[in-house]
Amino acid sequence: MWHAITIQPAKTNSGRQQTILLSSAHGGEKRSAGTRTFTFKDSTGVDGWYRVSQCAVVHPCRGRKPAVRYGSLSRTGSGLQYLARCGYGVLLRVGSAPAAHAPRLWRFTIPARLWYDAFMIRLLLLIIIAFGSVTPFFPGAVFRDDPPAATTIVDPFITAQTAAMRAEHAADLTDADWDRYTLTVQLDPTGPRLSGAVSVRLTNRSEVDFDTIWFHLYPNHPDFGGRLDVTSAQIDGVPVPSRTLHGDTLIGLRAPQPLPPGQSATVTMTFTARTPRNASQRIFGAYNLEAGVWSIASFYPLLARYIPGMGWDTRPIVSRGDFTVSATALYDVTVDAPADWHLVSSGSRIEHRTTDHNRQVARFVSGPMREFYLAALQGLMPISTEIDGIRVISYVQPNDQTAGKQSLTIATTALQVFNQRFGAYPYNEFEVIQAALTQFYGMEYPGVVLIEQDLYRRNDRLLETTIAHEISHQWWYGLIGNDAQGEAWLDEGLASYSQILYYEMIDNPAQATAELEAFRASYRRLRERGGDAPLATPPAALNNGRYVPIAYAKGALFFHALRQRIGEAAFNDFLQQYVATYRWREIAGPDLIRIAGQACGCDLDDLFTDWVLTATAVPIP
Repeated sequence: MWHAITIQPAKTNSGRQQTILLSSAHGGEKRSAGTRTFTFKDSTGVDGWYRVSQCAVVHPCRGRKPAVRYGSLSRTGSGLQYLARCGYGVLLRVGSAPAAHAPRLWRFTIPARLWYDAFMIRLLLLIIIAFGSVTPFFPGAVFRDDPPAATTIVDPFITAQTAAMRAEHAADLTDADWDRYTLTVQLDPTGPRLSGAVSVRLTNRSEVDFDTIWFHLYPNHPDFGGRLDVTSAQIDGVPVPSRTLHGDTLIGLRAPQPLPPGQSATVTMTFTARTPRNASQRIFGAYNLEAGVWSIASFYPLLARYIPGMGWDTRPIVSRGDFTVSATALYDVTVDAPADWHLVSSGSRIEHRTTDHNRQVARFVSGPMREFYLAALQGLMPISTEIDGIRVISYVQPNDQTAGKQSLTIATTALQVFNQRFGAYPYNEFEVIQAALTQFYGMEYPGVVLIEQDLYRRNDRLLETTIAHEISHQWWYGLIGNDAQGEAWLDEGLASYSQILYYEMIDNPAQATAELEAFRASYRRLRERGGDAPLATPPAALNNGRYVPIAYAKGALFFHALRQRIGEAAFNDFLQQYVATYRWREIAGPDLIRIAGQACGCDLDDLFTDWVLTATAVPIP
């Protein structure tokens, strides 16, 4: 009898249990197979540890030639397959250290195989003679003619990504055909400048051919104060011509042949970049080296969105609102930097080594993220803790350690209450960096937030409020994307209202009321001077100081009005269903109001029209 085996990797030499793969067990009675640890080389020639933990009886593989011989490995269409006496399974390498004295895999000898086959044939003949037919032992039993299917991760790129994800979200890695970025970058803080290469594996998910593929070059926007230049470009290994738009903030690569719908291509570019120094007083501080923080946001060419029915999103970037508008993708990033700088990034570090000439090389993986953030720190102190299985690190100036500890407490509290209210944060790590931003209080990136350094030196609630606001963006922008250059209220309005939810959930109703009153006052002043506008107004049209009162204050008040309209229970259900339905996707205003309507079982079209689509003088809730 053959068996389907369930495989769990043994602990790696780091001592960390990495349960990545389980094959599916089908059929009747389960029985224990004991626990045995094996070591072998997979088809790439790399040693790995594995443990057989369970066997489940299934029917033999009738008429199918095994993919591999007993106890050996080969690569098939479904991944690395392993066949042994106790079963049929699919394995994935975990860790690089083999067991020191692992037992040999049991193999059939040829005589044993012949004896076993002869015995089974004789037994089958006896059954036929006795009963006249072959019937299952269990009424209604249905046996499989093929090996049991395996639910597994077999792609090495995807395998590496699991290091960034909490266990309950690891399956998300295989739920969608994510675009993939592979980046290598070399940092030179003396410039400060960097150089690198990016390979983007993308798929045409539209219904038209792609003749040109567009990428954002955000550092070329005047607000960044730096530069990003593409020095070479290829599509599927073929050099291609390019052209730029809007002050070199967009680059279009002409495909050697149109990319049809459903097909994939690999775009490879080399690039150089430079960032300003000590420039937070005049430019976007998240792309700047100042006060020991080299913040290198948006340092690489980022694939533009293709909008069905509209085409590539090649709008010029406006200074109001967040810059980045992008789809979820996976990142594998290798950074070469001076050894005396501490590297911080989105995602998790999976490799690190020092090299000659006082350099270090680190490799990071992201999990599904809308962009990849990178920083190099010098002189800041890390303070860390863990909450809900998430490692939280706060990086602060040595003279601000007291406020740094406070920032860590705020961050862990915010993550905990938002996990409960919105749904689980999906990554293993989260980091807060004290930085010289000057022009704004905070800035969010996947897995990382930057907080203006002066807030650590003030004796008020602004540090707590800002951290709570920016952390909520891990859901409203990170998990659920939206057009920040078109409908900024979707993320900024809900992040602002999340400040109120945060204070309510930590039993500080007075501060929750104070936050709500501040939004009311801001929006009331805007209306008094005739500056009201629909929430759907793009940031580019909100001049004369109207952007913040509309996107933040009026946006927050819309969610308060929604909460009053549908009730507490339905509002809580709306938040949970909103995240569950649109996690990793991009939404527009009608999507949000549809989920809210489903939560309450009511029609909310009038609320949406009055607040979002028209400049109706709505009652201030």
